[in-house]
Amino acid sequence: MTTKQSKQSQSRTIKSLSDLITQTEELLSKANRTIKIYTYNLDPRILNSRKIEETILQFIRTSRFVRVELLIHHESTLQRVDHRLVRLAQNFSSFITIRLIPRDYHENPFAFYLIDDRYMLYRNQYTRFEAEIQELPNSQLKQKTKYFDEIWQKSSPAVHLRALII
Repeated sequence: MTTKQSKQSQSRTIKSLSDLITQTEELLSKANRTIKIYTYNLDPRILNSRKIEETILQFIRTSRFVRVELLIHHESTLQRVDHRLVRLAQNFSSFITIRLIPRDYHENPFAFYLIDDRYMLYRNQYTRFEAEIQELPNSQLKQKTKYFDEIWQKSSPAVHLRALII
């Protein structure tokens, strides 16, 4: 991992899957208020681990005001997988919400994770492991936060991923 520093912001570059997993775990553990994830399918190789599950579970137990917002392209791919974040969303629906990105935005190939609107892990291509971590103050982070919030407002609930109550 290389580090670039400037007066305005700090940025780190990630080049491998193992670094991406490690840095994702580290970033999520810094969350105090919100975790916002914009991804194609909840990145199973990165986000479907016991460590991520425990980190988010610990996060939602810190306060009744914390939120985890997950934006995905399709729920059908997650219906066939036993994903830990889907189970958490089903068990803790007051804290974790999964919503569907509107079709008009499906051509966007990127993925990003926002932590407290202060940290961002950004991948130009959601299928690749190369990523960049940025911290505030940073104009791209502010832009992606605004973009996420706009998409969140236009998104629809992932109803097929809700828990069935029998």
